[in-house]
Amino acid sequence: MDALYWINLIVGGVFVLLSLLSGGDADMDADMDAELDLDTEADLGAGSGWVDLFSLRTVFLFAAFFGLCGVLLPLADVAGITRLIASLGVGLTVGIGGNYIIKRVGYAHISSEVTASDLKGRTAEVIIPFSHSDKGKIVLVTKGQRMQFQARGFEGVEDVFTEGEEVVVVRMEGAVAEVVKTT
Repeated sequence: MDALYWINLIVGGVFVLLSLLSGGDADMDADMDAELDLDTEADLGAGSGWVDLFSLRTVFLFAAFFGLCGVLLPLADVAGITRLIASLGVGLTVGIGGNYIIKRVGYAHISSEVTASDLKGRTAEVIIPFSHSDKGKIVLVTKGQRMQFQARGFEGVEDVFTEGEEVVVVRMEGAVAEVVKTT
């Protein structure tokens, strides 16, 4: 039985260490899928909110910690079925829990990419005058970035927008902001 623990510790441990040493990339599943031509997440249909129990990350985390626990427990005079049950419990907890944490925290997407919905309702300053029939330019700050956009008056608005005037972005039509005056 000792050989089972050692094999799991070595095989699982090697892949967990490779994952940690590969530049901090937590995407072991994608890396392994590309290498082995597998697509476990697509094949097994990982649903939203559920942990994919059969991902390679889960298997390797389970193997590493199942083996580690099985190797270390005899040092505390734990043997037999108690050793097996404790090793299975630790392996399952770390495998499933680790996979869950990596998916929820490691893959949280933080983006500084600005979308049209980020611009809607933003106050901007006119830097090149314009009206509804012609285009000018506005400048605004969003997500910590100072950005310039071509602009025109919102449909049906016949106002003239002068330099330095504050406007509000109503919507984006492609790369052109449609605006109205703030007052």
